[in-house]
Amino acid sequence: MRLAVIGGGAAAVSLLDSLLRHLDGHPATLDITVYEGSGTLATGRAYRPDLDCALVNRQAGYMSARWGDREHFLRWLREQGGRHADAEPESFVPRSDFGRYLTGRLAECVAAAEGRGWRVDLRAALVHEVAPAGEGVLLRGDGWVSDADALVLCVGSAAPGDPYRLAGAPGFHPDPYPMTEVLPRVLGDGHVLVLGTGLSGVDAALGLLHLGHTGPITMLSRRGILPGVRAVDRPMTLRHLTPERLAAGPVRLREVWRLFRADLREAGADPRALVGPVVPAADRLRGQLAASDNPAQSLMMAALHSARLPVWTGLPDAEKRLVLARFQPVLKSTYNPMPPHTARRLLAAMDSGQLSVRPGVTAVTHRPDRGFVAEGPAAPPPAAAVIDSTRVGLAVVGAGSRSLVSSVVTSGLGEPSPYGGLRVDVDSHALLGGGHPAAYAIGDITSGELYYAGSMFMVNRAADAVAAAITARVTSARATTAA
Repeated sequence: MRLAVIGGGAAAVSLLDSLLRHLDGHPATLDITVYEGSGTLATGRAYRPDLDCALVNRQAGYMSARWGDREHFLRWLREQGGRHADAEPESFVPRSDFGRYLTGRLAECVAAAEGRGWRVDLRAALVHEVAPAGEGVLLRGDGWVSDADALVLCVGSAAPGDPYRLAGAPGFHPDPYPMTEVLPRVLGDGHVLVLGTGLSGVDAALGLLHLGHTGPITMLSRRGILPGVRAVDRPMTLRHLTPERLAAGPVRLREVWRLFRADLREAGADPRALVGPVVPAADRLRGQLAASDNPAQSLMMAALHSARLPVWTGLPDAEKRLVLARFQPVLKSTYNPMPPHTARRLLAAMDSGQLSVRPGVTAVTHRPDRGFVAEGPAAPPPAAAVIDSTRVGLAVVGAGSRSLVSSVVTSGLGEPSPYGGLRVDVDSHALLGGGHPAAYAIGDITSGELYYAGSMFMVNRAADAVAAAITARVTSARATTAA
């Protein structure tokens, strides 16, 4: 089988690992071409070399490129020796360390595949278009055309989207990464605006502090909600919001909340932490750092794994849109928390007066005589520089992948999700709508259909499902040939 994998980041590494395991002992050989337009393999945007203050927001004992082996990365860390020789499952480590692990894992997977007689071509090329070609797929790039029997889209997360159209303004930085290149350009004593209060915005603010910026830093967003603080893991089981209860249907937001609220109360968590008034950022960080654990966070993680799909696929469109418009910032801050060390550093900067978090931003403009001016009820003073770290929507397609994803739809290979990205089968991750027998997608591009798909855990799960589907096709093809 000739397999085309578009995107060479963490999802591609996980897919190769899963394919090797699923086809272990199988006589079939694969001819795999991995297309990565950036030229940076394995790490993607998130895990490439960068400042050590940018930590993986999940503990080392829960990070892995291998489905079903959550301590794979932890063992690798310990084997490297040095500062991580005694790493514990609860340790938080720099994202660049996870990137080194992914890079090494990719090399190991390629070597193992070639040892079985497979062919793996890691090609630094952008794919602009794909289209069905019989039971295969046609791929087009700049001055080249290729084909494959099966296709897996692993295009990764998009860069920030410049919601206020500031591109080209002097002092505007459209992406905080890599921070080693971007942040030194704004260091000094000037006022810096960080657009977005999610994990990327936290990275930008923390990076400025780490590098010695002495001027004020203001983080801006519509709601002003920072990621929560990662609590000690306390595995919990939902007793009320269960797939069985949801299957009794119909699934409606009011009923989902009634069931989840019962789980929260049984665990001793205050439901108002999720639906009550928004607490000022510093007070929220202080309270979460002082708590020994966070049952609401633990239950949210449990819900993501066991109830996410029946809830999201069962809700009517109007209620899905309500979730995204009204509740998504609080939900995301709960299931995508930051490491405690990061929270303590931000809180210290808030207490000193250097860092502030402002909600209610409605616009940011550049004026030659004043710099960058934010508008809103709590607007800060004008700033000399802006760093964009915004993310709008569940499955935002990056500029480099837009023509590719558009071609998936226009060629009939797949269908768009109304919430972003592409529709996929929830079990196999096969593209829906086109009827093609062997086209799949992994990662953020499927979040519109699956709600949450970009974490390494979710990527590993999807990669394993795709590998299982490809293995079944290979096995079926060999059986047909033999007959």
